Amino acid sequence: MWDRPTTALHRGRTLRYLKIRFALDLAEPHLRPAHRRPAPELPGPGLRTIRPPHAQPWRLPLHELADLINLSFLDLAKVVTAHAQGLQRTGLDELLFGPDRIQQSIDALTYARHDRLLRHETRVLSGCLDQEARRLAEQEKAVRDRLLEIKRHLKEQRISELTAAGILPFPPATNDSRRLARSWLGRYLANEKEHLVRSLAAAAGVAPSASVHIRCIREKITRCIDNGWLAAPLTDTVQQTLDLDDPAFERRVIADATRHADRDDTLCHPLVLNRWRDQLNTTLTRIAPTAENPHTRYLKPLALNGPSPSSARREQLHRRRRLFAALLQRRDESLRLITTLNDGMSIAERRDPSHALMKKIGDQAYDELVRRHPELYRHIRACLARYETRHGHLQIPEPRSQLRAQIFDELDQITSPRRPAGAPARR
Repeated sequence: MWDRPTTALHRGRTLRYLKIRFALDLAEPHLRPAHRRPAPELPGPGLRTIRPPHAQPWRLPLHELADLINLSFLDLAKVVTAHAQGLQRTGLDELLFGPDRIQQSIDALTYARHDRLLRHETRVLSGCLDQEARRLAEQEKAVRDRLLEIKRHLKEQRISELTAAGILPFPPATNDSRRLARSWLGRYLANEKEHLVRSLAAAAGVAPSASVHIRCIREKITRCIDNGWLAAPLTDTVQQTLDLDDPAFERRVIADATRHADRDDTLCHPLVLNRWRDQLNTTLTRIAPTAENPHTRYLKPLALNGPSPSSARREQLHRRRRLFAALLQRRDESLRLITTLNDGMSIAERRDPSHALMKKIGDQAYDELVRRHPELYRHIRACLARYETRHGHLQIPEPRSQLRAQIFDELDQITSPRRPAGAPARR
């Protein structure tokens, strides 16, 4: 994707896991010590120890900290938590919330917030209303406030980028009855319009891939991959994931949610992203009652003023709520990735040389449809006329989709004598 960091489109945790697993040295050559210290050997072929999370990673030199938080999600969570509580250090803001790492830091803040909330609940339910419980509550509030702040910052960055690319602000729905009638005629005669666009594009020398009508997000992603705008090949692993039935895919999604160090990168493939999000929504809805959460929007704190449950009940509830929190975290991640992917594809399409030409070709196709089907165009204009406040200017109080469906039903009655038997009515 043009001008978009790789980490914005996928987690990249497979590479990071391999670097941990095989003890690779990530330091720049001029910063590496002259001697090498191999990782201690463990019984078994090719096994090595993995360094546990650092006790206070924010105290490391900045270049070492950058390498560490690339490798360890839990260390990143520690650093963003300390930063939320007021830790100041030169270069730390850019390291954590620069364009290459802001999404990972939001993910770590989400985890840290859930972790503090769940630990606080467990401590209070067990009767420990002590300094540690108060500390956890303070940390949760600090992390929550910082998370909201960084999300607003990411939204502002997104708006700025899309505005610079000419995508925002979105043009308002047209109030010109002529333009709306042309648009609805093209929608009603979708197949004919697509054929016209392809013919006009071929005559103008536009590549066939640029004139393909996109009916769904999967087709849009596939076109971006085929055009080289998106580097996301359809590998055997991705195809196998797409072929999984719903129960097997849900098991894979839950298994991914229980891990932080070696997540399932295939779920972040553009062709899998939407199914991943939908499955997360379905699973969250299913397990919300057992996690004692009244909805799936966010993790709602438990009521802590009732009778104290048994230790077995506390442990069971804690496990269910931790899984629920992990699934919420993954859903937030999937939504951010989907948003980033859609923005990237829109920017890539806008920058393609064929974009402006295809806009002109689309207008030519609408004009040709009006010339070929004047009675249908006049009927749509007549239906819209009662909503005109002045000549050619519309004010439609009812939902446009409802009015459009009504007009299309009337067009079906006009065209039914000439429509081939069995041909479906357009919508």
